Amino acid sequence: MYELKIALRQVLSRRRQTFFAILAVALAVAVITVMMAMLSGFQTELVKSSIENNPHIVITPQDKKEEFIHLYKYNSARIAEKEGVIAVSPKYLGQAALEYRDNAEGVSLQGVEPEAENSVMKVSEDIINGSFLSLVHTRHGIVLGDKLAENLEVQPGDSVDVVFPGSQTTSFKVVGLIHTGTSADEVTAYARLDSVQRFFNKPGVVSTIGVRVTDPYQAEVIASSIERESGLDAVSWLEANAEILNLLNTQKTFVNIFYLLIYGIAGFGIANTLITIVAQRTREIGILKAMGASQKSIMVVFLFQSVILGAIGLVLGTVFGYIVTVALQNYEIKVPQEMYFGLQTLPLKIEPINFLYAAFFAFIINIISGIYPARKAAKLDPVKAIEST
Repeated sequence: MYELKIALRQVLSRRRQTFFAILAVALAVAVITVMMAMLSGFQTELVKSSIENNPHIVITPQDKKEEFIHLYKYNSARIAEKEGVIAVSPKYLGQAALEYRDNAEGVSLQGVEPEAENSVMKVSEDIINGSFLSLVHTRHGIVLGDKLAENLEVQPGDSVDVVFPGSQTTSFKVVGLIHTGTSADEVTAYARLDSVQRFFNKPGVVSTIGVRVTDPYQAEVIASSIERESGLDAVSWLEANAEILNLLNTQKTFVNIFYLLIYGIAGFGIANTLITIVAQRTREIGILKAMGASQKSIMVVFLFQSVILGAIGLVLGTVFGYIVTVALQNYEIKVPQEMYFGLQTLPLKIEPINFLYAAFFAFIINIISGIYPARKAAKLDPVKAIEST
């Protein structure tokens, strides 16, 4: 069709304008695909850390004045029988001090049943030295966060003293070190549940019961069921992280506005190029109309130009965005953990759907950008257009 040939000829005849129009689209698509990769990576890592670094459901006494859960073995057994529940881990939480030679650090001492806790929290995956499950066979064994061990200057095999007012100072042998990459590494200390209960003189009670479920997104439903049947308070990870998840949704809104602004800038680049072509090609447009070209054909010529410019820019932008994203993935960018919810490096995740979204919206914006100059060209009076040059 002759409209396409005319469109290609006009695009190629103004190479500098064509280059900058394509560059505007390519940069817009590249920036958006990289930002989408950052947003997807950030959201994925945040949800993953919320799911993996915490129990899917945390059970505590319903009465806030009550500090402990009694009959925890009975309640744990009932919860473990519920459909969708994978594992249950009772835990005693207490604040204490660890001493080694002249060093002392405050810690969150967690008394756990090692195998149950490992099933709920996958602690063994974070072990960097020693063994978490060795706690099963070591009555007074302890597993420390690596930062805590560094501050105390201890190594696996050393013995530390656990101190708490009103309790008898007890020596625990370090049997392992864990690294989660979060601030918890500075204060976390695991020991056997019975040993911690005995140390704090609190036999037969626990502070919380952690639950892991098959489908984390069904945790809210299962938590409600546990509350009804046990009379205990059950909080799912969705409820516990509601503010963070709401922040993500708010962030998406602002990012989408940013996307629209970038697309708009790219669209203006194409529109400006086509308007310039209309101004410079007024006589040719007049001749075409005088030769019988309809308004529709003139519009199609300029819409074709918009599509050509947008399509080339879209392809180049997608390729460039992919290359930049891969390069950033390979070059780990350090970020402050306290600002990014414990993340150590800037997360990027390549998802094909993000490239499709960027391509689709860029293409639509390009079409819209070509409508005004196309209509302007189509409405030119052929006689005036020829006489104007």
